[in-house]
Amino acid sequence: MKRQTLQIGGALLATTALSTAAAAGSFKTYATSTNVTNLTPITVSTQVFGSTGPENVTLGGAATGGEVNLDFSASLTNAFDVVINVSGAQFVQANTVSVDEYSESTVAGQTLNFEGSATGCAVQVLADRIELDDCLPNTGGTVDTLIISGLQFNEANGLATASSSISLSGTVFNSDRTSTFETITSGAVVTSADSLETTVTAGSTLNLSNTTTPAFSTLSGGTAFGSLGNVKVSRTAAFGTDLSTQLGTSATNLTSFVEFTVTHGVLTDAATTNITVTPAGETAVAVTTTQFNGNIASFGFDTDSTVLGSFDITVNFTGSTAISAWSAGTIDVAFTAGTQAAGAPTSATGALAAISRSGMNVQINTAQSTAGNGSDLFQSLVRIVNNGSVSGAATIIVLNDATGAVLGTYTSASIAPGASLQVSVADIEAQTGITPSGQYGLSISGAFTGYAQHVMYNSVDNLFVDLSGFRIGSGENNP
Repeated sequence: MKRQTLQIGGALLATTALSTAAAAGSFKTYATSTNVTNLTPITVSTQVFGSTGPENVTLGGAATGGEVNLDFSASLTNAFDVVINVSGAQFVQANTVSVDEYSESTVAGQTLNFEGSATGCAVQVLADRIELDDCLPNTGGTVDTLIISGLQFNEANGLATASSSISLSGTVFNSDRTSTFETITSGAVVTSADSLETTVTAGSTLNLSNTTTPAFSTLSGGTAFGSLGNVKVSRTAAFGTDLSTQLGTSATNLTSFVEFTVTHGVLTDAATTNITVTPAGETAVAVTTTQFNGNIASFGFDTDSTVLGSFDITVNFTGSTAISAWSAGTIDVAFTAGTQAAGAPTSATGALAAISRSGMNVQINTAQSTAGNGSDLFQSLVRIVNNGSVSGAATIIVLNDATGAVLGTYTSASIAPGASLQVSVADIEAQTGITPSGQYGLSISGAFTGYAQHVMYNSVDNLFVDLSGFRIGSGENNP
């Protein structure tokens, strides 16, 4: 039997079992002098590659001890050849690669003893492979391990994408290459990863309280704010081009600026006052409604701030204006390159919490204003029914039916269990001070279970028509 080990950058990377017959090896690494475990490739930062020309980056080299070890469990006494193949990169052909030999005096997996420079082993470095020809042990000696030093890779532009890899494989022949001692199974010796890792965690769904006046004005617990989620930015143990030194020792080395972009329907809510991002141990940074771009708010942090760490995203409300329900939003995290990084860390995105509300929740459209066409003929009436067990007032948010713009909020008198209340559009306009115009959408909510009907009254023919076909709700709220 023979054994083969791969080592790069001074770290032992792989070992394979060889037999005198052709066989497939597997990549391993020595965790200790006597323990063999699965291979853990060296991790190079994707940020050593710029956005243009990533193939020009050279990795490893003689200065850092870039090595591949071929460790044989059964001593070789005759001349042999070795071919080492590479995928995911090329070898630097102009680089000088040297070969030394070691002799293993004890059982496989234990300490190797240095014997001296190899006799023979003509080295030819090609772009896709390294060929070692006529490797011959010293007179009367044996070869257990070859140390191929000074390996350098380039054209490894695929590593600019995280989780890509450089892999090595190879074959050990007799000296005239008529017999194959072993085919070495391909295995990754270098992988790529971002120098910064971003994790987005959505907050729990924010449940709106239905026991306050006006209804849904605060979140559960009586607060007027809620956590939408959290972003955590941390540094990973990814190395620079020498494959032995971590890229950057501070946030400045890795990124010069990070931008958070929050996209959420709650930013359009009339009750929302601002969104804040709070770095751990730092003062909250707020973006107010006047700085929103529709349903989008942006935050920027430079390296004078705490870029590495945890950031909490919080939405704040007035505490007196009704809050609407909203589906989950998103947050996007984007970086710019730091002082030691040729490329920026990868952007990240994640979900933010949704906002829900209980109780009655009904939508009515095309309610006729008192100034609409035929308003003296057709009059809109809203009948609100409380089929729950507790009394409560209803809140009606009046919207422009064409644009969705909020025009005003109407609060009804308390409605007893089992009772109903009829409200005319004229009453709603009068209480809210809305200037009558066109048609309205009505968003009706209440701190009770129930439903609402939209009735159109024809004052000429003295007829009522139920227009309640469009309602949002379920169960008792949508009978």
